[in-house]
This record gives sequence, C-alpha cells and structure tokens, in this order.
Amino acid sequence: MNNLTFPNAVVIGAPKCGTSSLYFWLSAHPEICASPVKETFFFADDVNRFNRSANVLEHGISAYAAYFKGCSQAPVVLEATAPYLYYQKALKHIPALPSRPKCIVVLREPSARLYSQYRFERFRTKRINQSYAEYASDPVLLQHGDYAHWLRPWQEALGSERLRVVLFESLLRNPHGEMERIARFLAVDPGFYANYSFVQHNETVAIRSKRLHRLGLALQRYVPHSVQEALLPLYLKMNAGKMPAKDPDDDRVRAEVSAQYRALQPGLEALFPDLDWSVWGS
Repeated sequence: MNNLTFPNAVVIGAPKCGTSSLYFWLSAHPEICASPVKETFFFADDVNRFNRSANVLEHGISAYAAYFKGCSQAPVVLEATAPYLYYQKALKHIPALPSRPKCIVVLREPSARLYSQYRFERFRTKRINQSYAEYASDPVLLQHGDYAHWLRPWQEALGSERLRVVLFESLLRNPHGEMERIARFLAVDPGFYANYSFVQHNETVAIRSKRLHRLGLALQRYVPHSVQEALLPLYLKMNAGKMPAKDPDDDRVRAEVSAQYRALQPGLEALFPDLDWSVWGS
C-alpha cells in the first residue's frame, strides 16, 4: 500500500456540469498529473463497460493505483468520474483513501442539467428515444438534481476543508478566476491560469457515427492530454452534427421541473452559504 500512488484530488460530480472541461483544464497544469482517462468508474456501484477491467467490486485497490503509475512525483494526482456523487461505493472508499483526497463538485442549475442530460442521451449517445416529458417524469432522474441530498454525506465524510463546490455558470462566466480559486484549493500555482486558453469539452452535439465515438473513447487513455486538446476540433468537425430542434413542449416541462427544484434550493444554499447562487437566476 505504501508504494502505491492514489489521487489526492478527485472530481466527483456532477454529470453534465462541465466536469470534462474541468478535468482537461486541471490536467494541463504542470503540477497536476491526471489519470490517462477521465471517468475510470472504479468506485461505481456496478460493473459496467467503463470499468470492467478495473473496479472496486472485483479487484483490489492496487488496480486503482495502476491508473496513476506515472504520477508518484506530482504534487497533485487527479481523477474525475462525474457520477461518483451518486455512488455509495465512492462515498465509502474515496474519503478513506490513504492519500486523503480533496474532492471537487461542479453543480449546474438542476433543471438545465437534467435537460442537458436528456439531450445528451437522446441525440449523442442515442441511448433513449422518448420525449422530455416522459424523461423528466422519472423520480430517480429527478432526484439527481436534489444536490443537497447527495452532498450532505460527502460533506460529513470529507469535512469542509476537503470539499470544494463550484457552480457551472460561474465557471463559464469567469473561468480564469474560478480556476485560480480551484488551484489554491489544491495548493498549486494559480498563476498558470492567468493566460490559459480555455477550451470547452464534451459539449452536447449530435454524433454522426456512434461506432467512431466509442472508438475515440476507447483510444482516449493512450493519447496524451495535450494531443487530445489539439485533436478535439478536428474530431468534432468529422463526427459532430447539428442538434435537432427542441420540441415546443420542452419549455413547459422545463418550467415545471425548475419549480420543483426551486423548492429545494434553500437547503442547498444553507449547506454552502458562501457561493453566489444568484447565477442560477430566480
């Protein structure tokens, strides 16, 4: 165990909140060494196509350390799996890692996050084929936007000094300032981001070839992060199409979902009173 390298920084959520961009922006920092693939899913609650070769359910903790073999000398070792926020195995194991990782959560206004996830799953992964009204009626999916419900146990397990919450909207409006604050949280040089060129990753676009997209994901771990940054515009030109027009009924459903989440807002604000919640609007 003493010779194994584990992350001391983990992005634990949430999906469709800009975690891909955050992972690449952090990976670019010279003091940060990231796992070669975003979203190892090592601490998922189930075995899936992303973690079949290495997961906490079937493999020892050394299988997790294999993702960080080249990072032993780095001040910060990073991993990012957006759904960790919702996984009980992640909650159990990550705070207890010997590296005592600091965890970062990115939150997006919950009704916007849910709609983005819907568009992603319908037109990019093509996993579903249903209306947004049907999608947004699923109570499990709706609960994913009750952020306070999921964050309370993480806050209890980590303590405030090891948990950083960032708002997606603030990150988009002021990436330089937000990334500098995150760098200070991780105790690396914030000056790196003063002149950094921020490129957004994993935007929801329609994928022309699902097979090509899966091939790209499979090869990702073998391609250096800097090369991925350079190749992203070319890949999107080859395999990204225009998103279909939104269904006219979607706005009505989004308004109803937004009202449900606004009722939960006071509890979330009470957990993290120092954040500027005004970026989510009224």
